[in-house]
Amino acid sequence: MKSINFEEHYVVDEIQQETMKHMSSDPKGVPMQTMLKGLEQKSGFTDADEIKHHDARIKFMDKHDIEKQVLSYGNGAPSNLKGERAIELCQQANDTLADYIKEHPDRFVGFATLPINEPQASVEEFKRCINELGFKGALIMGHPNDGFLDQDEYDDLFATAEELNVPIYLHPSPVQSDVYQAYYKGNYPDVTAATFACFGYGWHVDVGIHAIHLVLSGVFDRHPNLNLIIGHWGEFVPFFLERMDDILFADHLEHEISYYFKNNFYITPSGMLTKPQFDLVKAEVGIDRILYAADYPYVEPEKLGTFLSDLGLTEEEQEKISYKNGAKLLGLDK
Repeated sequence: MKSINFEEHYVVDEIQQETMKHMSSDPKGVPMQTMLKGLEQKSGFTDADEIKHHDARIKFMDKHDIEKQVLSYGNGAPSNLKGERAIELCQQANDTLADYIKEHPDRFVGFATLPINEPQASVEEFKRCINELGFKGALIMGHPNDGFLDQDEYDDLFATAEELNVPIYLHPSPVQSDVYQAYYKGNYPDVTAATFACFGYGWHVDVGIHAIHLVLSGVFDRHPNLNLIIGHWGEFVPFFLERMDDILFADHLEHEISYYFKNNFYITPSGMLTKPQFDLVKAEVGIDRILYAADYPYVEPEKLGTFLSDLGLTEEEQEKISYKNGAKLLGLDK
């Protein structure tokens, strides 16, 4: 069954090198090289995200009947930088991706990389990517250096997404240094702490908290047609929707907290092909709000092409998750 995969990544070696030059290393933060070594040891990943590895990407897609990948910048994104260099490198990343998609328009769709620490520049680049480059949304890696996107200066970003009728994907990135020290350092090896804080647990909680921040700030009351996407079966949020509705005081909102996750969010597995988590998400938000994703090449699930057929779903439900929901969201069904 053909699919559209939403959380699939690329990087550009030249941009990676330039980004690293401008990143300030925090000795109390997540040790990035240690974390990446842990990723390699657990998954075998090395540099398969480099955009030049086209043949390997197409081979994976064909093997698992993936019609389209929605491509977004991966680890070490320039969006986490500040100032003019962040703006320039994000533009370069988007231009490079646009050129790549032009060579393979039937297989790839683009999500914009935005200089998120520069709010107004992010809005302008977002508009350029949608209106000039033909992208279908944006992916935000983590959150700004000064907090979450619920701050007033980012409201134009969400207004733009709503106006352009395109989604924003909230994606994990390493947690901040104070969070790392307080919650993830412990009486175990550094590589354990680094992976615990990132893809093992911590950055997923971080995205879930970010999403709840946005709901509580009233973003979706101001922008009721805004669509966001979160991966990894909802970054822990679906498990607690009833609890938040029952006991979290949010009377300033127009609806219960769960309403927004059922109407303004889409959820993907990000390669976590596990039935218990799927069953929970299906029960909480429904089939129409689930998209498909592998998180390629950081995850290359062997059962990507067969997982949906093992869930006891109807043919129509499988088609919605694998393709139709995504095509509708991206405007590819017209």
